[in-house]
Amino acid sequence: MEKTERFFSLAAILVLTLLILPFFWLTEGFLFFHFLTENICILTALLLFIVGTRTYRFSRNSVVFFIGVAYLFVAVLGVLHTVSYKGMNLIPGIDSSMATQFWVARRLLESSSLLAATFIWKKELSFWKLGAGFLAVTAALIGSILAGIFPVCFVDGVGPTLFKKCAEYLIVLIGAFTLFRLKKLRVHMDLLYVRAIGWAIAFGIAAEVIFTLYTGVYDIVNGIGHLFYVFSSCLVAVFVCMEGMDKPYNIMFRSVYEMAIRDQLTGLFNRHGLEEITGKAFGRTKRYPLSYSLLLMDLDNFKTVNDEYGHAEGDLALLEFAKILLKSFREYDFIARMGGDEFVALVEGGEDMAAKAVGRITEAVEAWARRDERRRNLGVTFGMAARPASSEESLASLLVKADAQMMTGKAVKHPGRTWKGDPILSGNGPR
Repeated sequence: MEKTERFFSLAAILVLTLLILPFFWLTEGFLFFHFLTENICILTALLLFIVGTRTYRFSRNSVVFFIGVAYLFVAVLGVLHTVSYKGMNLIPGIDSSMATQFWVARRLLESSSLLAATFIWKKELSFWKLGAGFLAVTAALIGSILAGIFPVCFVDGVGPTLFKKCAEYLIVLIGAFTLFRLKKLRVHMDLLYVRAIGWAIAFGIAAEVIFTLYTGVYDIVNGIGHLFYVFSSCLVAVFVCMEGMDKPYNIMFRSVYEMAIRDQLTGLFNRHGLEEITGKAFGRTKRYPLSYSLLLMDLDNFKTVNDEYGHAEGDLALLEFAKILLKSFREYDFIARMGGDEFVALVEGGEDMAAKAVGRITEAVEAWARRDERRRNLGVTFGMAARPASSEESLASLLVKADAQMMTGKAVKHPGRTWKGDPILSGNGPR
């Protein structure tokens, strides 16, 4: 997620919790405010479930997957808390304690799940087994509440019971331990993502502390606690979207992009990659004047390697030559394989910088040919074209000039043979 996207995400959460929800609280009353906040949290939990489970096959992120499955059942308990809340009158014959019991059960499940997620990095998880486990726990919590086994959590006119306050403090302790455990995730996840979930847990802890202080279900303190919880839930959603969606898809699209601009054999840029990076480099010269030199290189007698030892040996020779080039140029020079045994380098600086590279490559190729009998006939011919800082010459024009010079060099090396330039480089052939 880009910096601007993170900013707008955070801004949207702040507007929601500081302006929109308080506005409805003041104008429509607490019950509507509570209904709205809970539905936002429920929808957020369902979003986490969808993202966490649907992206698992791409991300293989067990943490996000585990959290996603957990939040489906957190959402179920959230629905029961909402419909049983005092004033909703959707379930006859219940008191205020039931909604609070569902709240405590929900937060215990949620906080415990976030803590458990810190222990399962890179473990293979089964949706059905994980879902069955959460279903059993959730069913047990719901059954204990409906059967009257779950301890009373709220008494009208008195406020939260001792059990409810102790449960809140337990949730705070679980959250604090989860924050401590987050350092384990820093090894596997980007620090930005870990910070997002850390802040979500911190606001969840703050919400629980606030919930120990209210006395009535329509209390202003209770409302503030819900605002903190909404903020926490939204931050968890940001974490899951960043780690579950942005990261794997960015990696996937980056891989596709790299395949499009890289030569599959050598890993150097291909022609398309060279055109792209050269376009960017030449574009920058309009603001920051820089000179460039283009160096075209062709392996001499490369066909003899293929003929004597086979194409596999020829591929190996190309790989070895590519390594020579990588060692001979600077890290900010661009090297590409145009096809076959033809390579190109775009060197930052004048012809003197390219000439130094030619010397290094020539020495390396001669040593390469001496130490390996299968490379004894190999050499390299160069063609060079300069692009001064004031020039607006294109890559295609530089390639034509370098190709012509390289053909002249080959004619000097082999005076009895006729050499023709590359039809693609010279512009006479299909592109």
